[in-house]
Amino acid sequence: MRSKILLLSQEGQARVADMLASRPGFEIRIESVGTIHQAREILAVESFDAILFDTGLAGSGLQEDIQAIVSACGPAPLILLTDKEDEDIGAAAVHAGAHDYLVKRRINPDALRRIIRYAIERTQFQRKYDRLTRLNSERRRMEEALRESQDRIRAITESLFEGVLVTDIDGFVAFSNHSADSLLGDERTPRIAGRFVDSIFSLRADQRLLLFSEGPFSKVVETGQSWRDDDAVFQLRNGRTLLVAYACSALVEEGIRKGIIISFRDIQSLKRAQQESLQASKLASVGQLAAGIAHEINTPIQYIGDNLRFLGDSLDTLLEVNRRYRDFIDLHCGEADAQAREALATFETESDLSYLREEMPPAVSQSLDGVGQVARIVLAMKEFSHPGEREKVAVDLNRAIENTLAVSRNEWKHVAEVRLDLAEDLPQVACLPGEMNQVLLNLIVNAAHAIQARQSAEKGLINLATRRHGRFVDIIVGDDGVGMSESIKERIFDPFFTTKAVGKGTGQGLAICRDVVVTKHSGRISVDTEEGKGTVFTICLPIDGKAAQAAGRK
Repeated sequence: MRSKILLLSQEGQARVADMLASRPGFEIRIESVGTIHQAREILAVESFDAILFDTGLAGSGLQEDIQAIVSACGPAPLILLTDKEDEDIGAAAVHAGAHDYLVKRRINPDALRRIIRYAIERTQFQRKYDRLTRLNSERRRMEEALRESQDRIRAITESLFEGVLVTDIDGFVAFSNHSADSLLGDERTPRIAGRFVDSIFSLRADQRLLLFSEGPFSKVVETGQSWRDDDAVFQLRNGRTLLVAYACSALVEEGIRKGIIISFRDIQSLKRAQQESLQASKLASVGQLAAGIAHEINTPIQYIGDNLRFLGDSLDTLLEVNRRYRDFIDLHCGEADAQAREALATFETESDLSYLREEMPPAVSQSLDGVGQVARIVLAMKEFSHPGEREKVAVDLNRAIENTLAVSRNEWKHVAEVRLDLAEDLPQVACLPGEMNQVLLNLIVNAAHAIQARQSAEKGLINLATRRHGRFVDIIVGDDGVGMSESIKERIFDPFFTTKAVGKGTGQGLAICRDVVVTKHSGRISVDTEEGKGTVFTICLPIDGKAAQAAGRK
């Protein structure tokens, strides 16, 4: 133990230094001053472990001098050395702030060292005690504030439909409301608070179960940035799977991140309703297209039948000609008969054999074209209405656009021309083909309706294009229809919002488009429109079907 002592004495440093000569385990360094003024000056710039004050320096105002030194030396103990044996003076000195009052002729070096050492240790202990007392008081205050805060939070959150969890930075759940307990608890452990998140559930992502330290929760703790996912899966430890939409934000106290707050809600009913709505929308679309598809199939079938009847009649004539040739050959083989040849030529002219030879190939070609068109329509319809995949698969979006145009042709062919600008190098994109077909159908039909709303005799134009940029693919659907105002543009993705007449629209089409693109495919859908000029929808999809890490949320 090494201590630094300030000595206030006119007797000089030597005598006290001899008395305080260092002993093993207790080293002392002494600095001395001869006046109280000097003492106050040095105490203003240096700190000492103890102060020795020879009262011979004091005048008539001993208590004032003691108070001045105590004020200057801070927590360091002040020990008075005096020649007088006066208990009243000693008591007054201690009352003024001194730690001890020693009569010089009664102390020896060992006693002085021991007194100084005890005074220093006692002061250090007092400091620790005071600090612990403050910490304990602060802890009680914080615990009381925490209980009050928890009571307030519980009173607020108990009535919430959403579940709320408050955890520390290690995932220990300090608070859970009633909804969280109902959604995540079970009969054996109905209460969630007091347990670690990893013992309750894991976040499922890309067929993996993420622990608290591996997923977005820990990123919120590390970065302080909020995270949101509207289509997530909580895999509970009891085996249940919970489909949720959740948000997570940092719990910050006095500028320090102390944990996170997780709010979540069960979306299983919503997902089921959306799936049913999507299927109903698809069935409704197919029903609306059925009459048009029947018409599209009937037209090629009609000219196929006409051409085939023509071929049948022509074939009968050719067979008759061929029979007569055979008869002629049988009767006149090897003999030159000008009259017979003339009769044969006349019959060929009357049978219009040259016309048959000229028209039969185009008739066959038209029949084949008609059959091909029927095959394309049927194939497109088959691919469009194929049951939706549960997992994402690689899809040729250019072909999906062509198929959707084929099955929706009756919706747009009377009001618009279609211009395609499909990128030849477009890669296949991981997506849900059935749901992406529905998105394309909704946008194409909406474009046709927007053009029809112009009430113009001239046909409009629907533009469809695809582009690749980096790890993303864009699908662009534009029209030169009536466009939208800003107020309508802000609401087009709202469920049940529609500008169409009663019975013409459900208001679900674009809401479903947004859900499919943003939530299910981690993409983006945007709209650029000008009232009276037209509208352009742009869909941006990640090629690998995964959300970009920079997005942070869905």
